[in-house]
Amino acid sequence: MHAIPMLLRFRHARHLIAAGGLLAASFASPAAELARVEGFGPVSRGLGGGGLAHRTGAAASLLNPAELLSLDGEREFLFQFTEIQARVEVINRDTGEAVRNQGYGANRGPYDLPEIAFAMRRGNWAFGTGLFAAGGFGIEFGRDSFLSTTTTNRVVTGLPISSRIGVMRVPLAIAWRPHRQWRIGASLDYVNSSANLANLLDAQQVGSLIAEGRATGSLVPVLAGIPNLSGAHFDFVRNNYLSSALTTQGIGGRVSISWQPVEATTLALGYEFETRLANYKGRGALTAIDADNNQIVLPGRGQLPRLQFPDAWLLGVSQRITPALAVVADLRHMFWSKALGNTVVRFDADGGGDLRVSLPTGFRDITTLSLGAEWQFLPAWTLRAGGSLAFQQLQYSHALSASFSTTTRNHLTSTLSWRLARAHELGLGLSYGFTPSVRSPGGTVNSLPPIEVRNRQFNPVLNYGYRF
Repeated sequence: MHAIPMLLRFRHARHLIAAGGLLAASFASPAAELARVEGFGPVSRGLGGGGLAHRTGAAASLLNPAELLSLDGEREFLFQFTEIQARVEVINRDTGEAVRNQGYGANRGPYDLPEIAFAMRRGNWAFGTGLFAAGGFGIEFGRDSFLSTTTTNRVVTGLPISSRIGVMRVPLAIAWRPHRQWRIGASLDYVNSSANLANLLDAQQVGSLIAEGRATGSLVPVLAGIPNLSGAHFDFVRNNYLSSALTTQGIGGRVSISWQPVEATTLALGYEFETRLANYKGRGALTAIDADNNQIVLPGRGQLPRLQFPDAWLLGVSQRITPALAVVADLRHMFWSKALGNTVVRFDADGGGDLRVSLPTGFRDITTLSLGAEWQFLPAWTLRAGGSLAFQQLQYSHALSASFSTTTRNHLTSTLSWRLARAHELGLGLSYGFTPSVRSPGGTVNSLPPIEVRNRQFNPVLNYGYRF
């Protein structure tokens, strides 16, 4: 009797591993390749996420601190609100079953991303700060889809499949103009992140992790003693609008430089540092399921050690064609393979025993091109439009998880700004993210059935700026 709960704990830990991979995937999708691709602030958002070398106002604290010196006025306050509306679908290619993302309580979707920023310029110096929802995303597939059914013994568990990730950054930015053609900037960010995870892992997937040496800890040898084990479910979910079950905090930052060889042309180069976050920690439960759907729930503590947001290189150019028309182009490369080629998850059961699993998340580096145009067609009205393309899919198809929401590779964005008076500006925008469907061949550690994942994003934007 003692071996069964221990193995169940282990099995749940396996599931935790899968959930860890899902968490990492969710992190990457919205935090780095959705909100980041679409940019911060109304200017960058309208320019397809570009604007590294462009005048972006107080949002430059998180884009290119050097451009704080190009503020339109001495001080600027910015508020922006974005709602991410995900359209994620996972299809079992063997059976044709499909499950679509849905909302549920205060925990999952739509996801509201606020941005508040303030900046000031004094001579050859500028300073900026703010609070930015630097990413936010999740999925909710409910309790009755094929994702909640084990392949082993075909047990309909009725357990939920979901995930959520949120990332907040508070930058402290400074910029200096050593020469009229050069601007130099840097920022140090306070980073706060939290995540919810709930996922089901089949017994065959657990066996594969053990056979490949990806599972270690005192709970591993107990697994073989569980009779008729069909699967394990990991649940680290806090059903709260803001906070999640697994939390962490730490620091990040960036350095940047802008060169303006002539008045109409600006070039910029930036480097964003890998974050330094403590281990994600929180409480949850592991549930082991046998062939008769008997479920044993075990409480415990979970960790996502060494999970970080990667570093990135950025290159941008802004060209003013006429006083009313400007175009921008940005190129960004993010080192996701280094950060999330594998995802490590640890589980410590309250009753004793531990498990550490390394899941082959299969992330690869991403290079993204953003192009945009800005047209002031009337003195008080400005239209911005743009798009972005990620040249690679974030995750290799063989590493695709059934619960992984694929990163949207392509974005189309547009914003319309209205200057009410010299000091006040209102803006409305809309962005659309889409990607070719991604297919897993099945029979892998991450997915037993062959699956296809489709993903689209519809994101309305509202912003207000005050310059004084």
